[in-house]
Amino acid sequence: MKVKSRETFKLIGRSIEIQGQGVNDENYSKEKTEFYKELFNQGMMKELMPISTDKKGYAVIIPIDNGIKYFAGVVSDDYNDRYEILEISSQSYVVLTKNDGISRLLFDKLENEFFTNEDNASKYNGKEILEVLLNGDPMNAEVELWVPINS
Repeated sequence: MKVKSRETFKLIGRSIEIQGQGVNDENYSKEKTEFYKELFNQGMMKELMPISTDKKGYAVIIPIDNGIKYFAGVVSDDYNDRYEILEISSQSYVVLTKNDGISRLLFDKLENEFFTNEDNASKYNGKEILEVLLNGDPMNAEVELWVPINS
């Protein structure tokens, strides 16, 4: 577990709202997977990756009153009116990494590791959590989970 800072950046993509409790509800996993499959079938990532500044796939867990808003996309300063723009503010993060598995399962493991540890969970600042696919291969993935923390 490392602590890193990121400057403000923008993502372009799409989002859905998922009903649940808090940011780490085990019931989110299925809906996150279905949403990503739908976007893949629509060709969104294939369309957006050429304008990505870092060639990584992102998902963002945004806390809302009755669950989460789940955003998928790429880092880009370009604009396309068919997609949403999400700005992530500059902040500090705990960064956890895993590889050699299906991306969704790896992200779920990292989220559980972080949020089931009371000491870690108490550091979470309530902002957007980043799920980052580093290698572009969700079936044999290299992933990072960026959890924003109080500085």
